[in-house]
Amino acid sequence: MTVTLSTRVPESLRDQVDALAEALDRDRSWIVEQAVRRYLEDEAQFIAAVRAGIADADAGRVISMEEMEAQLDAIDAKYEAN
Repeated sequence: MTVTLSTRVPESLRDQVDALAEALDRDRSWIVEQAVRRYLEDEAQFIAAVRAGIADADAGRVISMEEMEAQLDAIDAKYEAN
């Protein structure tokens, strides 16, 4: 089942949606639906990651800023060596 969802956007955004719809040979509704789906998926993943981080912090699974910087420096050195 589908429902109508109305919103107001700047004219320039509507024009971008229309241009993409034309390029993909899709209608405006399809483009907007895909955009909303991707946004919701991204936000859900972000919220899950934040919650996992909070759980880790609450459980004491943390490292100091110095340890993190050392780990990042080691990663950088590894890739710079290649």
